[in-house]
Amino acid sequence: MVRGSAVSRLGPVDKLDLQPVFQPIVDLRDTTVVGYEALMRGGPDPGDQHGPEVLLAAARREESTVALDLAARDAALRLAAEAGLAAPFSLFLNADPETLVGGSPELPTAATNLLVEVTEPALIARPEAMLRALTRLRSAGWGIVLDDVGGDSRSLALMSILYPDVIKLDLRLLAGRDRADVGRVVTAVGAESERRHATVLAEGIDSEAQLATARAFGATLGQGFLLGAPDVLPAPLPNAGRALRLPGGGGGDPFGATPWERITNWRRPSAGTRALAVHAVDVLVDHAAELGETAMVLASLSDERFAPATRERYGKLADVVAFVGVLNAGDTFAGTRVRGGELAPDDPLRGTATFVALAPGFAACLVMRPRGADEWEFTVTYDRDTVVECALPLMARMDPLAEP
Repeated sequence: MVRGSAVSRLGPVDKLDLQPVFQPIVDLRDTTVVGYEALMRGGPDPGDQHGPEVLLAAARREESTVALDLAARDAALRLAAEAGLAAPFSLFLNADPETLVGGSPELPTAATNLLVEVTEPALIARPEAMLRALTRLRSAGWGIVLDDVGGDSRSLALMSILYPDVIKLDLRLLAGRDRADVGRVVTAVGAESERRHATVLAEGIDSEAQLATARAFGATLGQGFLLGAPDVLPAPLPNAGRALRLPGGGGGDPFGATPWERITNWRRPSAGTRALAVHAVDVLVDHAAELGETAMVLASLSDERFAPATRERYGKLADVVAFVGVLNAGDTFAGTRVRGGELAPDDPLRGTATFVALAPGFAACLVMRPRGADEWEFTVTYDRDTVVECALPLMARMDPLAEP
């Protein structure tokens, strides 16, 4: 167990009796069990067990969230090993955002396939930090699960840059939204899963009607009380279903080739005035604004001198789309909802301007750089995979949003 400070009245982390429970994850095609999600339970003694909300709230008050999170993870891994849980079974582990951002990315020794879950609210609050953290975790061998999708449409704008292996549709969250919102969420998740070969898992299946809905929404995995309640691991374990496929990060590398290199590798730039290139950017900005909260806009300026002219263009977008970030703009957007970030003097993004607009049904990236007094070369791509790859280096360099 990981040592930590006192967890409010519950006592120190290392004194808690952490006894995680496990909820089965079922293949909806043949009802076999493909894995389990470990759910935190614990208290000062075996007869006084609390759920994750109570434990985490107490840990946050005592600044011991990471210690509690890692202790719960270790307890789940210990119980899984004792029960003989091994591949092809998968084990889903929850992690607090603080642990993901600041914790160690090593993959614990385990006989089963391990996946870490990041929640929709955590992604929306700190997408730049989540991208950096999950890139480290994936390179260490973890599978990535995007959890709780369905409550906030803004996550649809950010989903592609995480390259999730599993996308969890929360049927309970979707039940509280109107039909148009449900349609946007379900079609966006379906398109992303097909493009990336990710798996769709429907959670909150508590009735036969919800099971039918999950299948209609394209989910191949399911989780809920109808399929199995959280409990100790069964003895003996059931026969394992299909091994879960983890497509990984593909060609996504936040610190690999620059957007200019990726696009001009196969598209020849056009030449024109800077005003012409900026007009092309404005056309894309206007379209992104029409897409609303399912869209994300990122930009990197070639030179800080151009920053003042961008305040109106990007400042107004922050109230319309899910996420706006502009690199190399100094303090131009201080006090606004626009994220920023400074580029080091030797950063390869310097000298080239990049604009990215990304939404479930739209993707565009325009790159431009000067080659004369008022002559610029520029080109644009609408290939979604390329646009996502171009978004990664911009997002990874963003700073957290400062409170105005």
